[in-house]
Amino acid sequence: MRRALVTGCSGQDGWYLAKLLASKGYAVHGHSRRGLDLPDAAAVYEGDLSDHHLLDDIIDAARPDEIYNLCSLSRPQMSWDKPLESGLVNALMPHHLFDRIRQRLPECRVFQATSSEIFGDATEYPQSESTVPMPQTPYGIAKLYAHQMTGAYRQHYGLYVCSGILFNHESPRRPLGFVSQKIAYAAACLRLGIHTSEAVDERGSPIVKNGMLYLGNMDVHRDFGFAGDYVEAMWLMLQQSEPRDYVIGTGESHSIREFCEVAFALVGLDWKTHVAVAPDLVRAVDSRRTIADSSRARAELNWRPRTSFEELVRQMVEAQIASLQTASATRDATL
Repeated sequence: MRRALVTGCSGQDGWYLAKLLASKGYAVHGHSRRGLDLPDAAAVYEGDLSDHHLLDDIIDAARPDEIYNLCSLSRPQMSWDKPLESGLVNALMPHHLFDRIRQRLPECRVFQATSSEIFGDATEYPQSESTVPMPQTPYGIAKLYAHQMTGAYRQHYGLYVCSGILFNHESPRRPLGFVSQKIAYAAACLRLGIHTSEAVDERGSPIVKNGMLYLGNMDVHRDFGFAGDYVEAMWLMLQQSEPRDYVIGTGESHSIREFCEVAFALVGLDWKTHVAVAPDLVRAVDSRRTIADSSRARAELNWRPRTSFEELVRQMVEAQIASLQTASATRDATL
Protein backbone atom coordinates (compact mmCIF):
# COMPACT_ATOMS: atom_id res chain seq x y z
CA MET A 1 0.00 0.00 0.00
CA ARG A 2 1.43 3.37 -1.03
CA ARG A 3 1.58 6.05 1.63
CA ALA A 4 0.75 9.71 0.97
CA LEU A 5 1.16 12.71 3.25
CA VAL A 6 -1.24 15.61 2.59
CA THR A 7 -0.36 18.82 4.42
CA GLY A 8 -3.15 21.33 4.96
CA CYS A 9 -5.74 18.58 4.71
CA SER A 10 -8.40 20.65 6.50
CA GLY A 11 -8.77 22.86 3.42
CA GLN A 12 -11.03 22.13 0.47
CA ASP A 13 -8.20 20.68 -1.64
CA GLY A 14 -7.03 18.40 1.16
CA TRP A 15 -10.53 17.00 1.65
CA TYR A 16 -11.03 16.19 -2.04
CA LEU A 17 -7.49 14.89 -2.43
CA ALA A 18 -7.75 12.59 0.60
CA LYS A 19 -10.90 11.05 -0.86
CA LEU A 20 -9.23 10.57 -4.25
CA LEU A 21 -6.12 8.96 -2.79
CA ALA A 22 -8.14 6.67 -0.51
CA SER A 23 -10.19 5.53 -3.51
CA LYS A 24 -6.92 4.56 -5.20
CA GLY A 25 -5.83 2.44 -2.25
CA TYR A 26 -3.38 4.82 -0.56
CA ALA A 27 -2.82 5.01 3.17
CA VAL A 28 -3.45 8.74 3.60
CA HIS A 29 -1.64 10.64 6.33
CA GLY A 30 -3.01 14.14 6.81
CA HIS A 31 -1.76 17.26 8.52
CA SER A 32 -3.92 20.11 9.79
CA ARG A 33 -3.06 23.16 11.83
CA ARG A 34 -6.23 22.88 13.86
CA GLY A 35 -6.82 19.13 13.88
CA LEU A 36 -9.84 17.42 12.39
CA ASP A 37 -11.51 14.10 11.82
CA LEU A 38 -10.69 13.13 8.23
CA PRO A 39 -12.60 9.91 7.46
CA ASP A 40 -10.33 8.98 4.55
CA ALA A 41 -7.09 9.37 6.53
CA ALA A 42 -5.10 6.63 8.25
CA ALA A 43 -3.61 9.26 10.57
CA VAL A 44 -3.90 13.01 11.12
CA TYR A 45 -1.17 15.17 12.65
CA GLU A 46 -1.87 18.56 14.19
CA GLY A 47 0.28 21.65 14.47
CA ASP A 48 2.06 24.52 12.75
CA LEU A 49 4.47 23.31 10.07
CA SER A 50 6.54 26.47 10.34
CA ASP A 51 7.87 24.54 13.36
CA HIS A 52 10.54 22.58 11.51
CA HIS A 53 10.85 19.99 14.26
CA LEU A 54 7.17 19.12 13.87
CA LEU A 55 7.58 18.75 10.11
CA ASP A 56 10.53 16.40 10.66
CA ASP A 57 8.53 14.32 13.15
CA ILE A 58 5.58 14.00 10.74
CA ILE A 59 7.81 12.93 7.84
CA ASP A 60 9.49 10.34 10.08
CA ALA A 61 6.12 9.03 11.30
CA ALA A 62 4.38 8.92 7.91
CA ARG A 63 7.36 7.72 5.80
CA PRO A 64 5.40 8.74 2.68
CA ASP A 65 5.95 7.69 -0.91
CA GLU A 66 4.26 10.91 -2.02
CA ILE A 67 3.80 14.30 -0.34
CA TYR A 68 1.20 16.84 -1.41
CA ASN A 69 2.10 20.17 0.18
CA LEU A 70 -1.17 22.09 0.32
CA CYS A 71 -0.43 23.89 3.59
CA SER A 72 -0.76 27.61 3.00
CA LEU A 73 -2.08 30.94 4.18
CA SER A 74 -4.38 30.88 1.19
CA ARG A 75 -5.93 34.34 0.94
CA PRO A 76 -3.71 36.83 -0.91
CA GLN A 77 -5.33 39.85 0.77
CA MET A 78 -4.78 38.36 4.24
CA SER A 79 -1.07 38.15 3.49
CA TRP A 80 -0.87 41.96 3.80
CA ASP A 81 -2.04 41.60 7.41
CA LYS A 82 0.36 38.72 8.13
CA PRO A 83 3.26 39.14 5.70
CA LEU A 84 5.87 37.45 7.88
CA GLU A 85 3.64 34.46 8.62
CA SER A 86 2.85 34.22 4.91
CA GLY A 87 6.58 34.05 4.18
CA LEU A 88 7.19 31.40 6.82
CA VAL A 89 4.30 29.14 5.77
CA ASN A 90 4.15 29.71 2.00
CA ALA A 91 7.87 30.06 1.23
CA LEU A 92 10.24 28.81 3.92
CA MET A 93 8.20 25.78 5.01
CA PRO A 94 8.20 24.28 1.47
CA HIS A 95 11.94 25.00 1.25
CA HIS A 96 12.50 23.14 4.51
CA LEU A 97 10.30 20.29 3.26
CA PHE A 98 12.38 19.88 0.09
CA ASP A 99 15.58 19.85 2.11
CA ARG A 100 14.31 17.27 4.58
CA ILE A 101 13.18 15.03 1.73
CA ARG A 102 16.62 15.38 0.17
CA GLN A 103 18.21 14.23 3.42
CA ARG A 104 15.74 11.60 4.63
CA LEU A 105 13.52 10.34 1.79
CA PRO A 106 15.16 11.16 -1.56
CA GLU A 107 12.87 8.69 -3.41
CA CYS A 108 9.72 10.44 -2.16
CA ARG A 109 7.78 12.40 -4.79
CA VAL A 110 6.55 15.86 -3.81
CA PHE A 111 3.78 18.07 -5.20
CA GLN A 112 4.02 21.75 -4.31
CA ALA A 113 0.83 23.82 -4.59
CA THR A 114 1.73 27.06 -6.32
CA SER A 115 -0.76 29.76 -7.33
CA SER A 116 -1.66 31.87 -10.34
CA GLU A 117 -0.98 34.79 -7.98
CA ILE A 118 2.69 34.44 -8.95
CA PHE A 119 1.75 36.08 -12.27
CA GLY A 120 0.27 39.15 -10.58
CA ASP A 121 -1.31 41.61 -13.00
CA ALA A 122 0.08 39.81 -16.04
CA THR A 123 0.00 41.44 -19.46
CA GLU A 124 0.12 38.05 -21.22
CA TYR A 125 -3.14 36.16 -21.77
CA PRO A 126 -3.53 33.29 -21.18
CA GLN A 127 -0.81 32.52 -18.62
CA SER A 128 1.36 29.43 -19.12
CA GLU A 129 4.38 27.83 -17.48
CA SER A 130 6.61 30.26 -19.44
CA THR A 131 4.75 33.46 -18.44
CA VAL A 132 7.06 35.86 -16.60
CA PRO A 133 6.06 35.99 -12.89
CA MET A 134 5.19 39.44 -11.49
CA PRO A 135 3.62 38.83 -8.06
CA GLN A 136 2.05 41.81 -6.30
CA THR A 137 1.24 40.47 -2.82
CA PRO A 138 3.26 38.88 0.00
CA TYR A 139 1.28 35.70 -0.77
CA GLY A 140 2.24 35.71 -4.44
CA ILE A 141 5.88 36.52 -3.68
CA ALA A 142 6.10 33.69 -1.13
CA LYS A 143 4.46 31.25 -3.56
CA LEU A 144 6.95 32.26 -6.25
CA TYR A 145 9.84 31.56 -3.88
CA ALA A 146 8.50 28.05 -3.22
CA HIS A 147 7.86 27.55 -6.94
CA GLN A 148 11.41 28.49 -7.88
CA MET A 149 12.87 26.38 -5.07
CA THR A 150 10.93 23.43 -6.48
CA GLY A 151 12.76 23.83 -9.78
CA ALA A 152 16.10 24.42 -8.07
CA TYR A 153 15.91 21.24 -5.96
CA ARG A 154 14.71 19.23 -8.94
CA GLN A 155 17.59 20.41 -11.10
CA HIS A 156 20.37 20.42 -8.52
CA TYR A 157 19.55 17.26 -6.55
CA GLY A 158 17.53 15.25 -9.06
CA LEU A 159 14.53 15.03 -6.72
CA TYR A 160 11.05 14.27 -8.02
CA VAL A 161 9.50 17.57 -6.96
CA CYS A 162 7.02 19.47 -9.10
CA SER A 163 4.86 22.54 -8.87
CA GLY A 164 1.22 22.86 -9.83
CA ILE A 165 0.42 26.47 -10.75
CA LEU A 166 -3.21 26.37 -9.68
CA PHE A 167 -5.69 28.94 -10.90
CA ASN A 168 -8.76 29.78 -8.81
CA HIS A 169 -10.57 26.63 -7.82
CA GLU A 170 -13.74 26.59 -5.79
CA SER A 171 -16.16 24.10 -4.26
CA PRO A 172 -18.94 23.83 -1.69
CA ARG A 173 -16.14 23.41 0.86
CA ARG A 174 -14.62 26.83 0.12
CA PRO A 175 -14.44 29.02 3.29
CA LEU A 176 -16.73 32.05 3.51
CA GLY A 177 -13.75 34.38 3.40
CA PHE A 178 -13.51 33.88 -0.37
CA VAL A 179 -15.65 35.99 -2.70
CA SER A 180 -17.06 32.98 -4.56
CA GLN A 181 -18.51 31.51 -1.37
CA LYS A 182 -19.77 34.89 -0.18
CA ILE A 183 -21.80 35.15 -3.37
CA ALA A 184 -23.17 31.61 -3.05
CA TYR A 185 -23.99 32.23 0.61
CA ALA A 186 -25.76 35.51 -0.12
CA ALA A 187 -27.86 33.95 -2.88
CA ALA A 188 -28.82 31.12 -0.53
CA CYS A 189 -29.73 33.52 2.30
CA LEU A 190 -32.00 35.58 0.08
CA ARG A 191 -33.58 32.45 -1.38
CA LEU A 192 -34.56 31.46 2.18
CA GLY A 193 -35.76 34.91 3.15
CA ILE A 194 -32.72 35.78 5.30
CA HIS A 195 -32.14 39.49 4.73
CA THR A 196 -29.43 39.97 7.36
CA SER A 197 -27.05 37.07 7.83
CA GLU A 198 -25.33 35.69 10.89
CA ALA A 199 -22.04 35.24 9.03
CA VAL A 200 -19.89 38.37 8.74
CA ASP A 201 -17.28 39.59 6.27
CA GLU A 202 -13.71 40.77 6.92
CA ARG A 203 -15.06 44.11 8.21
CA GLY A 204 -17.20 42.40 10.83
CA SER A 205 -20.35 43.41 8.97
CA PRO A 206 -23.02 40.83 8.00
CA ILE A 207 -22.27 39.35 4.57
CA VAL A 208 -25.94 39.98 3.74
CA LYS A 209 -27.20 43.19 5.30
CA ASN A 210 -30.74 44.44 4.72
CA GLY A 211 -30.99 42.26 1.63
CA MET A 212 -27.71 43.47 0.13
CA LEU A 213 -24.35 41.83 -0.54
CA TYR A 214 -21.39 44.22 -0.65
CA LEU A 215 -18.32 43.32 -2.70
CA GLY A 216 -15.18 44.92 -4.11
CA ASN A 217 -14.25 45.29 -7.77
CA MET A 218 -16.92 43.51 -9.83
CA ASP A 219 -14.90 43.63 -13.05
CA VAL A 220 -12.05 41.40 -11.84
CA HIS A 221 -11.91 38.25 -13.99
CA ARG A 222 -10.78 34.86 -12.69
CA ASP A 223 -10.31 31.41 -14.18
CA PHE A 224 -12.70 29.55 -11.87
CA GLY A 225 -12.50 25.75 -11.71
CA PHE A 226 -13.72 22.97 -9.41
CA ALA A 227 -11.33 21.81 -6.67
CA GLY A 228 -12.43 18.19 -7.13
CA ASP A 229 -11.11 18.29 -10.70
CA TYR A 230 -7.84 19.95 -9.73
CA VAL A 231 -6.78 17.34 -7.17
CA GLU A 232 -6.80 14.75 -9.93
CA ALA A 233 -4.18 16.85 -11.74
CA MET A 234 -2.09 16.91 -8.56
CA TRP A 235 -2.09 13.13 -8.40
CA LEU A 236 -1.34 12.75 -12.10
CA MET A 237 1.68 15.02 -11.77
CA LEU A 238 3.31 12.55 -9.37
CA GLN A 239 2.64 9.53 -11.62
CA GLN A 240 4.80 10.65 -14.57
CA SER A 241 8.20 9.26 -15.53
CA GLU A 242 9.80 12.70 -15.13
CA PRO A 243 8.77 15.64 -12.89
CA ARG A 244 7.57 18.85 -14.52
CA ASP A 245 5.64 21.94 -13.47
CA TYR A 246 2.13 22.42 -14.84
CA VAL A 247 -0.42 25.21 -15.07
CA ILE A 248 -3.82 23.90 -13.96
CA GLY A 249 -6.92 25.85 -14.99
CA THR A 250 -9.99 25.77 -17.19
CA GLY A 251 -8.94 28.21 -19.92
CA GLU A 252 -12.08 30.29 -19.28
CA SER A 253 -12.24 33.61 -17.48
CA HIS A 254 -15.36 34.92 -15.71
CA SER A 255 -15.91 38.18 -13.87
CA ILE A 256 -17.19 38.55 -10.32
CA ARG A 257 -20.20 40.18 -11.98
CA GLU A 258 -20.87 36.97 -13.97
CA PHE A 259 -20.53 34.86 -10.82
CA CYS A 260 -23.21 36.99 -9.17
CA GLU A 261 -25.45 36.81 -12.23
CA VAL A 262 -25.36 33.00 -12.37
CA ALA A 263 -25.69 32.50 -8.59
CA PHE A 264 -28.66 34.80 -8.13
CA ALA A 265 -30.41 33.54 -11.27
CA LEU A 266 -30.33 30.05 -9.72
CA VAL A 267 -32.57 31.30 -6.90
CA GLY A 268 -34.80 33.38 -9.16
CA LEU A 269 -33.36 36.78 -8.27
CA ASP A 270 -31.85 39.68 -10.19
CA TRP A 271 -28.38 40.18 -8.74
CA LYS A 272 -28.40 43.87 -9.64
CA THR A 273 -30.98 44.59 -6.94
CA HIS A 274 -29.03 42.77 -4.23
CA VAL A 275 -25.32 43.42 -4.92
CA ALA A 276 -23.42 46.69 -4.55
CA VAL A 277 -19.78 47.77 -4.45
CA ALA A 278 -18.34 48.86 -1.10
CA PRO A 279 -15.33 51.16 -1.67
CA ASP A 280 -13.53 49.81 1.40
CA LEU A 281 -13.63 46.29 -0.10
CA VAL A 282 -11.91 47.34 -3.33
CA ARG A 283 -8.33 46.10 -3.16
CA ALA A 284 -5.55 48.60 -3.74
CA VAL A 285 -3.59 45.89 -5.56
CA ASP A 286 -5.36 43.15 -7.49
CA SER A 287 -4.86 41.07 -10.62
CA ARG A 288 -7.39 42.28 -13.17
CA ARG A 289 -7.67 39.06 -15.16
CA THR A 290 -6.38 35.50 -14.91
CA ILE A 291 -6.84 32.80 -17.51
CA ALA A 292 -4.88 29.57 -17.71
CA ASP A 293 -3.13 27.97 -20.64
CA SER A 294 -3.18 24.37 -19.38
CA SER A 295 -2.24 22.84 -22.75
CA ARG A 296 0.80 21.10 -21.27
CA ALA A 297 -1.34 19.38 -18.61
CA ARG A 298 -3.91 18.39 -21.22
CA ALA A 299 -1.30 16.95 -23.55
CA GLU A 300 1.07 15.26 -21.09
CA LEU A 301 -1.22 14.35 -18.18
CA ASN A 302 -4.33 13.79 -20.28
CA TRP A 303 -6.06 16.02 -17.74
CA ARG A 304 -8.96 18.34 -18.38
CA PRO A 305 -11.60 19.96 -16.16
CA ARG A 306 -14.96 18.20 -16.14
CA THR A 307 -17.06 20.72 -14.21
CA SER A 308 -18.44 23.76 -16.04
CA PHE A 309 -18.56 27.23 -14.51
CA GLU A 310 -22.35 27.10 -14.29
CA GLU A 311 -22.30 23.67 -12.63
CA LEU A 312 -19.69 24.84 -10.12
CA VAL A 313 -21.80 27.82 -9.09
CA ARG A 314 -24.90 25.62 -8.85
CA GLN A 315 -23.14 23.17 -6.54
CA MET A 316 -22.00 25.99 -4.27
CA VAL A 317 -25.39 27.71 -4.05
CA GLU A 318 -27.28 24.46 -3.43
CA ALA A 319 -24.80 23.44 -0.73
CA GLN A 320 -25.26 26.79 1.03
CA ILE A 321 -29.05 26.45 0.89
CA ALA A 322 -28.83 22.96 2.40
CA SER A 323 -26.42 24.16 5.11
CA LEU A 324 -28.65 27.09 6.11
CA GLN A 325 -31.73 24.86 6.19
CA THR A 326 -29.93 22.34 8.39
CA ALA A 327 -28.79 25.07 10.77
CA SER A 328 -32.34 26.44 10.96
CA ALA A 329 -33.81 23.00 11.65
CA THR A 330 -31.21 22.36 14.38
CA ARG A 331 -32.04 25.68 16.08
CA ASP A 332 -35.76 24.92 15.91
CA ALA A 333 -35.22 21.48 17.44
CA THR A 334 -33.43 22.96 20.43
CA LEU A 335 -36.15 25.51 21.22
